[in-house]
Amino acid sequence: MSIHNTDTDDEAGNSQQPQYAELNIGEDEFVIYDRENHQAWIQSSVSIPVDEKC
Repeated sequence: MSIHNTDTDDEAGNSQQPQYAELNIGEDEFVIYDRENHQAWIQSSVSIPVDEKC
């Protein structure tokens, strides 16, 4: 199991976490969840970057 974090630093050097995170729960199984609302999540066998436009 692994967690994909895309933390960024603002101009002052403070770490900022994006609202959404990805959790790999097994071979080709992913959970995308909202860090601010822990009841908001989806599980899928396919994962694409959140910022990728379809």
